[in-house]
Amino acid sequence: MMAKRQLGMGRAGLGGTTRGTARVSGSGRQTSGGCRRVMRLETRAVAQGPTSTTVEVEVQCPSEEHGMKCSLERSVKFASCEPGSYEAEECPAPLTSLTPEQLEQAYERCGLVTEYYAKTFYLGTQLMTPEKARAIWAIYVWCRRTDELVDGPHASRITPKALERWDERLEAIFAGNPYDMLDAALADTVRKFPVDIQPFRDMVDGMRMDLVKPRYDNFEELYEYCYRVAGTVGLMTTPVMGIAKDFVGETEETYTAALSLGIANQLTNILRDVGEDTRRNRIYVPKDELEMFGITEEEVMACSLVTEEGGTDERWRRFMKFQIERARRYFKMAEEGVMKLEENARWPVLSALVLYQQILDSVESNDYDNFTQRAYVPKWKKLRSLPISYWMVVENSLKKLV
Repeated sequence: MMAKRQLGMGRAGLGGTTRGTARVSGSGRQTSGGCRRVMRLETRAVAQGPTSTTVEVEVQCPSEEHGMKCSLERSVKFASCEPGSYEAEECPAPLTSLTPEQLEQAYERCGLVTEYYAKTFYLGTQLMTPEKARAIWAIYVWCRRTDELVDGPHASRITPKALERWDERLEAIFAGNPYDMLDAALADTVRKFPVDIQPFRDMVDGMRMDLVKPRYDNFEELYEYCYRVAGTVGLMTTPVMGIAKDFVGETEETYTAALSLGIANQLTNILRDVGEDTRRNRIYVPKDELEMFGITEEEVMACSLVTEEGGTDERWRRFMKFQIERARRYFKMAEEGVMKLEENARWPVLSALVLYQQILDSVESNDYDNFTQRAYVPKWKKLRSLPISYWMVVENSLKKLV
């Protein structure tokens, strides 16, 4: 279900870039191509009677670290090529045999799928250059098709072998041998932009987790899952959106912000869908944190934390407040990085960020009942979020002029 994995966050001018100068797409800045170890300091609840306190613990995610490293290295390799040489080196015959008209049709189909399933985000992509927008659509469609393997109408028939075949198709895409027209759009995208294959591989591994892992013992396990099914999208799309030319910080800062948006979106989906997930025999919220608040797995599966009077158990309220606070911290980290993207990419990302935070507001408005009620954002609120996020982008730009 794409509800569980949301898209978070052109090829910038490489003219004048010589070999040996590592420049990230659109950034105009140099980077060594290395990657500092990704580390999260996570606030964890510790129950003390009817209340709880928090402590800072280190959350490590080796797959995220590896995905970040591969993405940065590909950006460096891409940027250090002579203009035009990168495409010539990685453009096998099967892809080049497609006519420009056929490729255009492939991108148009991706745009239609994106518009149908993610109307607000699609509208935001209209501010991007046509080349960037088409690339984002192609990535979105691949992510959605991947997600449908384990959460779509045929999910019950999906086996590990089917995911192995999907892996093979992914490798073929990056080798320039697309299986169908939708794959062709992505194959063309990864030829034009410094998008690395590793985050895509990691997302398929996230689908494997859904096949075999219905419970998560702690937040570190859950974080690994969130990275694979949602944080990866940030690594896929940031090289397309590009980094602002006037940003003087480290490249990793922007990638880390994109990862944070994916994590925040996924945590939000999990908190929204607790009741729905129990019907699939899944509990994504960490078991050790449930225990800290005196809640059992059996109570969650039975959806018995909603009282007969329509209220919510006080333990569940405290638990949900803690979970929502964590998700909002990740949104805050993501928001700080949005303005580091190229200007024409900021609005769609910020729109998604504002919209998803409103889902958390809705969970709170429902008295934290995510068993019998589904938190959603009304259409009028979604539409209202567009000018709000647009003004946030404009306001930030005006501050730079002062």
